Amino acid sequence: MMINGPRDAKKLTTLNKRTHGQCATARWLTIAIAALALCATLALGTAPAVAEEAQFHAISAIKASAATFLNDHKDIQGQANTTVKIGHIDTRLTLPRCSAPLEAFLPPGGNISGKTTVGVRCQGSRPWTLYVPASVTSVTRVLITNAPLRRGHVVRAEDIGQQTRDTRSLSRAYLSNPQQVIGKVLKRNLANKALFTSAVLTEPHIIQKGQQVTLQAGSHGLNVSVTAMALNDGAVGEKIRVKNLSSSKIVEGTILASGVVQAD
Repeated sequence: MMINGPRDAKKLTTLNKRTHGQCATARWLTIAIAALALCATLALGTAPAVAEEAQFHAISAIKASAATFLNDHKDIQGQANTTVKIGHIDTRLTLPRCSAPLEAFLPPGGNISGKTTVGVRCQGSRPWTLYVPASVTSVTRVLITNAPLRRGHVVRAEDIGQQTRDTRSLSRAYLSNPQQVIGKVLKRNLANKALFTSAVLTEPHIIQKGQQVTLQAGSHGLNVSVTAMALNDGAVGEKIRVKNLSSSKIVEGTILASGVVQAD
């Protein structure tokens, strides 16, 4: 375009401004249309996904059913220091949403402690069953040795320590009250941190071999007592052999108290 003077220059400037404004408006309109198209696409893509997800039963609900079953089990209720953990379930698992409440159960031969498996089933219009891994851990305080102890040692309070252990690793003979141990005699050597159990303890001997004792005999209210000599060491309730010092006869009897034996 040929410019002839100031008037033509002014017209050109006005035309450029108008063209620039129209271009800017067109660009913003294009961006707005693209944004609306993107939103529509996302909305259309999300709706089917949500609808599809609603068709399947939530993994969290299946885990909750298994956990509730274990926590409410009669063998666990009331037990202190017991922890229930539900294992991993693949989140890609797609089980139809159950139209009835889920039912949890213990499979035949299943355990209610340690590593176990809980069955969760749907008995709705589209039934299914899933076996869920789980673990039940119970811990307790037990008595252990504070140092190596030798056979025949009379246990004192300073010999005893305490430790928390998984009950699955314990025998039923474990002890938790120090009064069950103090004053007892070890039947065998124990290493440091070894477990005190009723199987390794015995009552202290109250009769020593060679000690004179009173030997009682008789029944139905007729009792005879003689002096005898113990041929064995023994504790209350144990059987030992004794020698009647009057007749030199050897008999077996049960220790009733210190220095007293009841002939069998």
